[in-house]
Amino acid sequence: MRRFFLILALLLPATGFADLEFSDAWIKNLPPAVPVRAGYMTIHNPRSQAVTIVALHSDAFASVEIHQTRMQDGMMHMDPVPNLTIAPGETVQLAPGGLHLMMMQPVQPTRPGEVHRITIEFDDGSMQTLELTVRK
Repeated sequence: MRRFFLILALLLPATGFADLEFSDAWIKNLPPAVPVRAGYMTIHNPRSQAVTIVALHSDAFASVEIHQTRMQDGMMHMDPVPNLTIAPGETVQLAPGGLHLMMMQPVQPTRPGEVHRITIEFDDGSMQTLELTVRK
């Protein structure tokens, strides 16, 4: 029986493999008529391997994507970032004017002080949940 559990442990993916460290995770509150919100945070990868975020999900929003803000010909553009790879030991800032979460079509209007959960999916199939607080 002990050998069975050892084999099972070796065959199943390790949960928490891709765990990242998040700090200062928040959502910019906007009027209910605005169909999007932006999410910001600091992400640190304490692992010795790179970690790649491939999808984000939330029950509070129709969709959540990572976007990059860029200026081109005097116009601001926000381009989807399909995958975000964070190198070992690297810290990535999601902040206004750069990388950020684009959170589309809130299910309910957001209010300052609320906390919303986002599930982050990694390229190895593991997931991690993150809580973001709504701010003015």
